[in-house]
Amino acid sequence: MRLLIGLVTLLLLGVVTPAEAAASFPRLAAATVDGFRLTAGDTFATYGARIAALDAKLPPRGLGSLLADTNRKARPLCHGTYLATALKPAGFCWEDANDDKTNDWIPQGLTGSGDASPATGTVGGKRVVAASWHTPGDTMVRLSFVDATGLGYRHVLLVEPTSGTDFRVVAGHGHGMTWAGNLLFVATTGGLIRVFDTTHFWKVDAGAGTVGLGTDGKYHAAFYDYAMPQVGAYWYPGGGACTTATDTRPCLSTLSYDHTDSTFVTAEHVPSAAGGRILRWPFDPASGRLKTSADGLVHAVEGFSSPVWGMQGAVSRGGYFVLTGVCPEYAGVAGDHPSCLHGGVGGTSTSRLTGQAPVNSQNLSYWPATGELWLINEQLRERVTVHVPWTTLTGRP
Repeated sequence: MRLLIGLVTLLLLGVVTPAEAAASFPRLAAATVDGFRLTAGDTFATYGARIAALDAKLPPRGLGSLLADTNRKARPLCHGTYLATALKPAGFCWEDANDDKTNDWIPQGLTGSGDASPATGTVGGKRVVAASWHTPGDTMVRLSFVDATGLGYRHVLLVEPTSGTDFRVVAGHGHGMTWAGNLLFVATTGGLIRVFDTTHFWKVDAGAGTVGLGTDGKYHAAFYDYAMPQVGAYWYPGGGACTTATDTRPCLSTLSYDHTDSTFVTAEHVPSAAGGRILRWPFDPASGRLKTSADGLVHAVEGFSSPVWGMQGAVSRGGYFVLTGVCPEYAGVAGDHPSCLHGGVGGTSTSRLTGQAPVNSQNLSYWPATGELWLINEQLRERVTVHVPWTTLTGRP
């Protein structure tokens, strides 16, 4: 009883608990950060040659063609978001069928035309949202491309060309993704970023659940009409599994694009704890590739240790980060709960932003042309893809 009275007294006095207060958001040592490196090897050339040969059998189609052939319809925002009313959240729900009501596929990553074309926010004159999904066993990854105005959308299966005559399924979690120019960068597994080209979709036969060249002489993509071939990749030199919060291969559990300094931001998900590492990787918009150093490797250029429990998404603008993760009141509490958005300057501190966020919120994307912060969540029967004004949320331009 004394403990309860004391707690009530603290609340009446306006004193916050340590979990609610601003939390230290420390910078990682420069030497440590420089030790985080990625390589592309010769993947762009290797996959390029294989794709060129396969194109003779599967003429490539572009994003415009895909969006003209949508076969699903999203709904105007239909589930609660837990976001503060003052933010005026807007967006959509997935089709009122398997995409919303089953865990056959689970949404994870998020990007869109606001990343691909930061000056206009559109691709081919359309506002487009792209999302990644994984199967429960991480056996396949698919992407959804949504016309954010008309709400028509189409799923495509991610595949890896194995030769000039065949391809196989891309396995993984589809942790996070971002879009630059024509290229999509998808963090499919812990230490691997695969690259795809939005001018390159293959129309395949949807009559079989197999992937690749079938015994019937036709190409298939697990009952989907379209396959999207991998054109490149980045991974840690020497390979090996990623290691969360320790060692030199941080897990790439989210991916976003900071247009203010042309860097990609990755972050680690640490279940039921803080300490996930957030890293910046230099990106060269002119080449459409991550920027390499003299040794031919991509060196991380900045890093931080996140104080947010169970961090899922991270996006930054002008040194200020917004992170999705566990609300302080739910830290260590089992079950599914609304998430929270946390904001702060790297190297200083973070604090909880107003209100809550959709249950099990995942990745984030900031669209400079419109000032929108987009987010996606995975909660069954509550799945939303929603945006709010960055400035209203953060109080920053």
